[in-house]
Amino acid sequence: MKVIKNCKIFHHDKGLSNFNQDIIYDEHKILKIKNSSNEIYENLEQKDAEGRIVFPGLIDIHVHFREPGQIDKEDISSGSNAAARGGFTTVVMMPNTYPALDSVEEIEAISEKIINSKINIFVSPCISKGREGKELVEFEKIIERFENIVFGFSDDGDFFDNQNLLAKALNILGKNFPIMQHPELLNSHNYNGAINEGKLSSKFNLIGRPISAELNAVKSNLNILKNNSGWIHFQHLSTMDAIKEIKAFKSNNSKVTSEVTPHHLFFDEEELFEKLDSQLKVNPPIRTIDDKNYCLKSLKEGIVNVIASDHAPHNHEDKNKEFEDCMSGISWLENAFGFVSKKEDYKFSVGKMSYLPGKIFEKCFDKKIGIVQEGYASDFFIANDHDWTLNKENLYSKSKNYIFKTDKQGEIKLHGEPIMTICSGKEIYNNGEIK
Repeated sequence: MKVIKNCKIFHHDKGLSNFNQDIIYDEHKILKIKNSSNEIYENLEQKDAEGRIVFPGLIDIHVHFREPGQIDKEDISSGSNAAARGGFTTVVMMPNTYPALDSVEEIEAISEKIINSKINIFVSPCISKGREGKELVEFEKIIERFENIVFGFSDDGDFFDNQNLLAKALNILGKNFPIMQHPELLNSHNYNGAINEGKLSSKFNLIGRPISAELNAVKSNLNILKNNSGWIHFQHLSTMDAIKEIKAFKSNNSKVTSEVTPHHLFFDEEELFEKLDSQLKVNPPIRTIDDKNYCLKSLKEGIVNVIASDHAPHNHEDKNKEFEDCMSGISWLENAFGFVSKKEDYKFSVGKMSYLPGKIFEKCFDKKIGIVQEGYASDFFIANDHDWTLNKENLYSKSKNYIFKTDKQGEIKLHGEPIMTICSGKEIYNNGEIK
């Protein structure tokens, strides 16, 4: 057993504890929380938090670790290190790798790295073989072999729009394994669109990705879900119109969850209006001010459930090209908590990045994560309660496509700096050092 002494605990609902407390834990769970005193804990490994804040370990249900196939950009080890530095203890890894994670054999090739990782890693295998949307993967075989690490199924990066196969998949997977959809119903013209369709695409004479693509994808999926069992999770929502459809559906149905990214919450196309910054190229694209504001409003109201980063590392060569030619995606794991906390507050970030994603995991796996509370997993991090900035030269991710500044906002300020991360009772990060 171990103990963290003299800490203030942040609760998603109650806020910050009034008194310094001690957390006694082992590798499985938090055993006891008590007010700090002069008590001597004999035979316990001890650390003194010196009044700093303890937060529940962050949970990200949408990350890209690029292994196999693009390990020059990221791999399971470097992605785990970046997560630990950022206070994340649980992540869900997407399957758009090379080869795609569409079979027992492909998952088996990386399963040892996943199971032995510093953090809790889950994988979302493909819905269809090769992510081609033509033939379903062998769900039962994958689940039977990897039941403890499979979190839903996704053709991430591509919208799975085969309606007959989607209905079949929903009924096979039922309520415990969501279909995780990238909701953009694109055609051959706008599939490679680089920017939000509208005044921005017109100004720079670029093919745009229309708002209607997200709306039509969501409507199509909801229509199928209405008449079938199962669960759909919509990834990185970015538009007011699509979220309104989900809101109407959820008023009578609970078979839908969704996420929004930090960049769709706090950036809008005005960031790009004077200069196209390749660091802000993402799919779906940064949208209008109204869309951004509605995403935030809907998250606060519970229409959208959680924040997920869509951590998408790219190397310098792929990211630093002309806007229309560069790769889409932003890295987030090392600064997401600080960014969201600076824009809003701890209650908001903890609720949407720990507690509520933890509730999804509790539904799927009966795992108790996302709260610093007796009986819950010993996953948490200690943070300094101050403003800080991310150092571009001192990253654990292999890629450096984090957002450090924008023309509109200047240098990106963060608040709440993780200085120690503990996962399954083990210290995995401490003051700049990965353990």
